[in-house]
Amino acid sequence: MAKITDAVDPGNAGGSVLIPEIPTMPNRPVTFQCDKCGEVFADREARRQHVFDQHPFKRPQLLVGSRMVKERGEVVASPFPPADWVVQQAERIEIDHQEVASRQACRQLSKITSGFHEVTLTSADYSVNYHIEFDIPKEAQLATVERAFNNLIVNQPLESDRIAQFITVAKEEDGARYYLEGVSDFLYGVLAKDQRGGTSLNRDDYTTKFHAAREALRFLNRPLANLIKALVNFNHNAFSEAEILAPGGQVAIACRMLNGLRCGKHCPPPKIRAASGHNLPVDTLTAEIMRFCSLPLTEQWERLPQLAHLVSKRLTTDHDRVKIQALAMNTCWEAGDHEQAAGWAKKLRHSPLFEALATRIIEDVEHE
Repeated sequence: MAKITDAVDPGNAGGSVLIPEIPTMPNRPVTFQCDKCGEVFADREARRQHVFDQHPFKRPQLLVGSRMVKERGEVVASPFPPADWVVQQAERIEIDHQEVASRQACRQLSKITSGFHEVTLTSADYSVNYHIEFDIPKEAQLATVERAFNNLIVNQPLESDRIAQFITVAKEEDGARYYLEGVSDFLYGVLAKDQRGGTSLNRDDYTTKFHAAREALRFLNRPLANLIKALVNFNHNAFSEAEILAPGGQVAIACRMLNGLRCGKHCPPPKIRAASGHNLPVDTLTAEIMRFCSLPLTEQWERLPQLAHLVSKRLTTDHDRVKIQALAMNTCWEAGDHEQAAGWAKKLRHSPLFEALATRIIEDVEHE
């Protein structure tokens, strides 16, 4: 039987095979070349830093009213002049697949009042598609919502059935759709937070409703819409944003006081009691906090035990709890009870909102 090796040619019948010489090359240093400009670098980190500094990634952006437009789900429900539309870092602009110049694009977008439209911005690095719904109501449609609100909600017990009636009446009279949705979502959120008025929503659903209300009213510049957005921001402890939108009265005072405490400042209460200044239904905790902020120091001191009692209540949200603790700390400090102020401050030592003032009060008391 033949062996496997018998079929292997040993090469030149057992002779030797000449191997050509391989020229030797000197070792060349490893380099890293920039894909953008061709510049060569000795290491990868140097090239990365060069690309970051000299060739930053340019992503086109579309802004309206100083706010970034969302790529999907954006609704423009308020008119904006051409100057409020801004296109950034785009080399090519298309509206509904038609190429337009930058200035022409801003003029064209300012004239659209209804329908779904696509805006495509393209740069050398990236292309962004915006899918925008335009639903800009007429003044009469906005007034319809406000009239129904005044007739059916103001100075009336807030209940789910009443909100449903408000929606029905406003729709029948062709009220502005997103204005109506924003107002009704806020009202449903109030009921959910308080768990009253025949609501079928869970308590935690109030955050979803409040967020939906703020989004629906995002671009709407009306007193009622701005008040709702201010109260939603106040609920979420975004005091700076709330203070900008607050029209006056207790809302503005509460925003200003808590924003000051957030900035690490002591905030003296008002000299005289301030009126509510609005007729929008709000949840019980928010109403109590705003009412407390509007009182002069003597009345705040008298009501402090009732306010402090709310800290331990089951329905008190984390956002409201930290507001109450900060107000209690401030009232005690302004009233001269620094030991009690320090006690409240210790509860806020790790609060991202009020840590600065709380730490200073604790240190001041320790050095007294």
